[in-house]
Order: sequence, then structure tokens, then C-alpha cells
Amino acid sequence: MTLFWAFMLLLAGFVILVKGADFFVDGASSIAKFFKISSLIIGLTVVAFGTSLPEAAVSITSALSGADDVSFGNIIGSNIFNLALILGLASLVLPQVVHDDLIRRDFPFALIAVVLLVPMYYFFAGTSPYFILRFEAAILLFILASFMFFILKDAKAMNELNTQVVTHADEVEKVAKYSIKMAIPITLIGMAGIVGGGIMVTNGARTIALELGMSEWLVGLTIVSVGTSLPELVTSVVAAAKKESEISMGNIIGSNIFNIAFILGASAFINPIALNQTAIIDIYILIGLTAAVFLFSLSNRKISRLEGFFLVMSYISYLTYIILRDSPQA
Repeated sequence: MTLFWAFMLLLAGFVILVKGADFFVDGASSIAKFFKISSLIIGLTVVAFGTSLPEAAVSITSALSGADDVSFGNIIGSNIFNLALILGLASLVLPQVVHDDLIRRDFPFALIAVVLLVPMYYFFAGTSPYFILRFEAAILLFILASFMFFILKDAKAMNELNTQVVTHADEVEKVAKYSIKMAIPITLIGMAGIVGGGIMVTNGARTIALELGMSEWLVGLTIVSVGTSLPELVTSVVAAAKKESEISMGNIIGSNIFNIAFILGASAFINPIALNQTAIIDIYILIGLTAAVFLFSLSNRKISRLEGFFLVMSYISYLTYIILRDSPQA
């Protein structure tokens, strides 16, 4: 009976998630066009933060309850899922154009945030198991503040530039799908659907996984991370299908920065997080994937379908590896 209702919760959550993402992409895109803000900026901030709310809810709650493996595994697993499977699938739907700002500003922040996890893993705690302490969490939160500063600075400069080109709101609204009066409530409804659907999917999936006897670390890396990343998955694929690649790419990279800098930073600042001893392997894999996507972006300013296929296969390989690694037979 428990498994049945967990499965029903999973299905209901996914339906809400899909519709919420559809509303959210259309509403956010319309708001961006109305205020003459780049879709990339919207993707990196509003969309990325909105789709990361399920990760925040799960990781912070798990950290407070002492389920550190679920909390940290959710963050690392979500970022790997974002870069490998979500970006891969979005690129298969439509090759993802990489904006210069992503290469100049956002990828460096994503790389710095994940690379810093290595010294945080090995040093400063002085005991085993390893911890991410409050002063390390403060460093991550500082990275978030710096990222937001540069985002807002660039958004202001871009807005001033666009004002010289488009001076009448009516001209903008002709391009936008919704008027500003409709776009704001539609975006909020979409965000509520994304968050609510993501939490429903996560709770249902975690119940199913724990009933089947999986470890908390494996649950965090797989079921929980996939469940909380479904908003990013649906939003990015929907955005790609609507030819809004800037929202799609901005959502993925922005979510990865938010996950580490904000969610891990806030979770560890509230309560220092003990790290699983095998976590360093997953951190190195995340660093490798981030660097690979960065190199793909540098090569021709887009993620091609072939590169997308490589990313999807990388996630399938990673998923197979961690299931075999953490299985009782290993």
C-alpha cells in the first residue's frame, strides 16, 4: 500500500511539474522581453533559483535532521544530472547556443564553486568523517553574493543598452507571449507547480527507494537528486523545444551555481555537514563534467547534438557505476 501511494504521488507530481514548467518558461520569457532583460539573465536568476527550490528544501531539511548523506548527495547528484542528462537531452532537442556571458562570467563561477569542494573535503575539519564547516559555508555564500553582483551589474548595463533600441513597452509586448499583467501571475503559478511537483516527486521516489533497501548516500545521488532536478529537466527541455536556448543554458549553469554556493552554503552554515568518504570521487566526476561542458562551449559556442549524446551516455555510465559501487554485492 505504501509503495502504491508513493507511486501515485510520483505520477501526480510529474504532471504538475510539467505544466508548471510550461507556464514558468512562457511567463519568465515574457517578463524578460517586457523589461528588456536578456533571457539569459532570467534563466540564470529567476528560473535557476525557482527550479532549485526543491533541492534547497530537501537539502536544508535533510541537514537539519542529520541526514547529511541525503543532503550532500542531493546537491552533487543534482549537478551531475543537470550537466550530463539535462543539458545532453536539451542539446538533442535543439543544439544549445552558448552566450558569451556564460563563458566569460558564469562558467568560471561554476568551476570555482565545485573545485573549492576538494580542499573543503580534505582540509580544515581535522577529524573523520570530513565536514563542511560554517566558515567554509560562508565562503560559498560569498561566491553566491559575488555571482549575483556581476549578474545584476551586467543586467543593468544590458538594460541601458536595450533602452536605446526599444523605447515603447507596446513594442516589446508584441514579441512576448503574455502581457506583463498576465506574465507575472503565470510565472508565479508555474513556480508553485515546479516546486510543489518537484517535492511530490522527490517524496514519492524516496519512499520507493528506501522501501527497496537502498543506502541514504545512493538515494541522495540518484532518486532524490533526480527528483529535485526534474524541474530543471522539464524546464530546460521545454525551453529548448520553444527555442529559448538562453533560458535553457542559463537555467542549468545557474542552478549548478545556486546548488553549491547557496544550498550547500546555507545548509552547512545552519548545521555543518559530514561528508561521505566516497563523495570525493563524485566531486571529481562533477569537476570533469563541468570542465568538459566548458570546453564544448569554447569550441564553437554551442553544445551540438553529438556532444549532447556524449553527455547523456556519460550520465548513464555514471549511474551504472554508482549503483554497482554502492550495492551490497560490491
